[in-house]
Amino acid sequence: MKKPNIKICITFLVLFWVVFSVKAQTPYTKVPAGKSAVIVFYNTENLYDTIDDPGVSDEEFLPSSKNVWSTEKYNTKIKHISSVLAAVDSVNLPAIIGLAEIENQSVLNDLVSSDALKKGKYKIIHEESCDPRGIDVALLYKPSIFKEISHSEIPVYYNNADEKATRECLYVCGIVNKKDTIHIIVNHWKSRSGGTEKTQPKRIVYAQTIRRVVDSVFAVRPNANILLMGDFNDNPIDTSLSMYLNAQKFQDALFPKNLYNLTYNIWDSGKGSHYYKSWELFDQIIVSSNLLAQKSTGLITDKEARIFRPNWILYTNSKGEMVPNRTYGQDKYFGGYSDHLPVCISLWFVK
Repeated sequence: MKKPNIKICITFLVLFWVVFSVKAQTPYTKVPAGKSAVIVFYNTENLYDTIDDPGVSDEEFLPSSKNVWSTEKYNTKIKHISSVLAAVDSVNLPAIIGLAEIENQSVLNDLVSSDALKKGKYKIIHEESCDPRGIDVALLYKPSIFKEISHSEIPVYYNNADEKATRECLYVCGIVNKKDTIHIIVNHWKSRSGGTEKTQPKRIVYAQTIRRVVDSVFAVRPNANILLMGDFNDNPIDTSLSMYLNAQKFQDALFPKNLYNLTYNIWDSGKGSHYYKSWELFDQIIVSSNLLAQKSTGLITDKEARIFRPNWILYTNSKGEMVPNRTYGQDKYFGGYSDHLPVCISLWFVK
């Protein structure tokens, strides 16, 4: 009789223990009654002021440029972006706002003091990136709901730390509803300019970097509330997100230390947040399992994110499709809002 391979048996037993010792969390079946707040992410499409910054390649957005980026156009842009953000939650205004493609602190100051947003009394979290074009990410929050504990840039390095990516991500840790800690990361990953396949390895590096940050949080607190939002320049099914970040589709069982992409159903339905020849879903919200688990107290998010797309921020293209009404396209000023649509979720406070 052939003797069993001891190494194979041990390996099988270890795998069995790993798989079955991880206790699945139960997803909530119904959002409980109580307070809630809206979280939104919006890529603003080049929110530049009209002032020349010698350290930034902002020549496209100056009064002397071929785009003739005037004070009037800038004020229109501020009005448009603020009106979209306010309309995402027209009753209370969003509690937390993630932004991409903003030039500096000055444009953020103008944004939060706009007529549409000033009632929110928003605080600003922003760090200048090393991007040659000067486009950064930022977080705005209502201090009545969110209190910052700390924040920092997340640098990304290509080629074994020989080359630094120009777009840093932003990590923010804070308290929601005066008692619950949440970790937020605002992302704007490497664009597809130059070709999707050619640039994909760099987005994979972004994914690996963010996953390390997420795992470092989990190492201290396995049931941490983690929320990632941003323009990932990849779709939910692409390798960077599905494999390297390991952001999964929401299922009937939740496992600790897992991430779940709340935009999968949007992608499956054929809808998107950005249109270039066809719809892409680059703007996404991803959460840790604890934000989807059934609990008697704490934070819970929606199971699915929403794309905010009222007709007034869209226009009908030559194919008869309703797509984002952008500010500029091929050096032509359209006077629209952005080439992206906002993505949002509700955050519920369970008593």
